[in-house]
Amino acid sequence: MGFPLLELFSAAAAEGWTNAARSLVGSGAATPVVNTLWTGAVVTAVAVAGGTAAAMTTERSAAPGRRWLRLGLLLPLIIPSFVAALSWAQAYGPAGLLDDVLGLAVPGVFGPFGVVAVLVIEALPLAYLAVASGLASRAEPDLERAARASGATAGQVFVTVTLPLLRPALAGAAALVFVTTVNAFGAPAILGLPARFPTVTTRIYSDLAFAASPAAFSRAVTLSAALVVLTLAVVGPADAAGLGRGAVRTAVPAGGGFTGTGARWPGVVGWAYVAAATALPLLALVLMALTRAVGVAPTPANWTLAHFTEALDGRTVAALGRSLGLAAVAATAVVALGGLLTALRHRRVGRALSTAAILSFAVPGTALAVAMLLAYGPWLRDTVALIAVAYVAKFWALGHRTVAAAADGLPADLPRAARMSGADSLTAVRTVVVPLLRPALGAAWLAVFLFGLHELTMSSLLYGPGSRTLAVVILNLAQLGDPTVTSALAVMLTALLVALATPLLVVLTGKR
Repeated sequence: MGFPLLELFSAAAAEGWTNAARSLVGSGAATPVVNTLWTGAVVTAVAVAGGTAAAMTTERSAAPGRRWLRLGLLLPLIIPSFVAALSWAQAYGPAGLLDDVLGLAVPGVFGPFGVVAVLVIEALPLAYLAVASGLASRAEPDLERAARASGATAGQVFVTVTLPLLRPALAGAAALVFVTTVNAFGAPAILGLPARFPTVTTRIYSDLAFAASPAAFSRAVTLSAALVVLTLAVVGPADAAGLGRGAVRTAVPAGGGFTGTGARWPGVVGWAYVAAATALPLLALVLMALTRAVGVAPTPANWTLAHFTEALDGRTVAALGRSLGLAAVAATAVVALGGLLTALRHRRVGRALSTAAILSFAVPGTALAVAMLLAYGPWLRDTVALIAVAYVAKFWALGHRTVAAAADGLPADLPRAARMSGADSLTAVRTVVVPLLRPALGAAWLAVFLFGLHELTMSSLLYGPGSRTLAVVILNLAQLGDPTVTSALAVMLTALLVALATPLLVVLTGKR
């Protein structure tokens, strides 16, 4: 990870400060920078506010079916960004489901509004998780009850008691959402590029994929370096301050403590949001995949499976196999690295590597891809191996944090007792520690596998003629303007991801 980033910044510095400044403010690059910053700010404000409202609804209200509502709110986490953008285009865009049924199309789906809307839907679950965790670990139900007993309304309790206690969680959520948004590629590529609404990530992609001039490559390198600096400037201080990771302050379980309101309307609003933001777009995507042709009414009489058959040609099957193999290799390598870092977590080198792992996960995928091309391109360009190295560099924090969190909760006496009984270090780890960590190891492996299976940002910049992944195939089909086959492939990928990830989501929501 360090070597590719060093190559990236060395290449950017070699251009000189004058050329670097020209790359950022000239040659049309200023517009993507401005678009990225203002969309990041808007999405952060809306997603954090929405995530807070959603957390208060599921954790502090009497809304019926709260466990299922949690599941619905978290569903966008397992839907790839480009699939969410495709589904929104099919639901609310011209000739979409809403247009076919009611004769209405939401203006601006292809453009800034659509990009911001889809990015908010993707980011809101992240903010929701951060705030819900803050309610479980930092909020004080006794203080809330005391305030209500003193005559304060539910709104006054929220503003004067709950919200101040949630400030670290809110700050952590804002940092996470902003970084995720400025690094986003799928939604801006699907909904922004056709409307000539570029962001930094899509400009880097365009410069590398569609331009061959040295100036375009220099601009891509400079923009990548600038995006890394911006991301680390936000994530570094947030991680160092531990924002959003407060200590547990109360023994009252989430959802079992103070209930701020007995009203049921927040749950109705929450379900309406899930239906409009996720369920209806996914339904529109499925109908497009089933309908015989574009412009034909999506009724059962016009349904066919021909698009799925057409989608599963030899190249697509090969791309799917490649994606599955890359995801499995990356997950296995990341879990092994996570275990190694966990073993070293109490040493100085382990703490340094832990910080490096978090920062590597925050590095934008586009910038990391450019860095990989500079560092390993002479040997691995256009190969599956280069994509695999990028996946491991990007996702190793997922393995480390999951395994380390589980290891911190293990009783220290168990491996010590094994050692006192005559077992050596490796035997103690193999017979005592590893069996206890199997659930965490499995969860980490599955999380990385899911991320790798639908990864698009790095793959779209690193693939060659024989190393296309399924996500790249779907993006290429979308750019060629084949909505039916594109929708069929997107539905199959999403169904696979949902089937694999649903057990994790059920366990996660069942803990609250």
